[in-house]
Amino acid sequence: MFGRMHPDVFTDTWVAAWERELNASPAYREAAADWEGAVALRMSADATLGIPEPRTVWLDLYHGLCRSARSATDADLTSAKYLIEAEPAVWNELLAGRLSPIGALLAGKLRLAQGSLMGLLPYAAAAQLLVATATIIQQQFPEPAL
Repeated sequence: MFGRMHPDVFTDTWVAAWERELNASPAYREAAADWEGAVALRMSADATLGIPEPRTVWLDLYHGLCRSARSATDADLTSAKYLIEAEPAVWNELLAGRLSPIGALLAGKLRLAQGSLMGLLPYAAAAQLLVATATIIQQQFPEPAL
């Protein structure tokens, strides 16, 4: 629709839409049936994109359901099983479906700041579907100011 604004990535509106998509996905539910634990995802600050400070979202994932999704608090970060960080350009590639989350972790494009890569690897299919559901959302990615 002309003139319609989509939510900026890594904001409350965007992560709420992601929660709805995750909970509506039978494929994610099946792939993540054994996954327990919260995941925090952080997009680093980039002044040229109008992101003055990092944006971090928190997903409470439990056996194929997303019980809660929101902007992360400090308490969320300490309780998250995994904290995954990247530059905006990497998140853009992931959310455009041009980069796989596990491949990006193994290549060092995504940084696992908290948690164990070995603990995450058994959930590679669930991680792929987690990101795939985010690509469904009509979203707006920050662009450089002209």
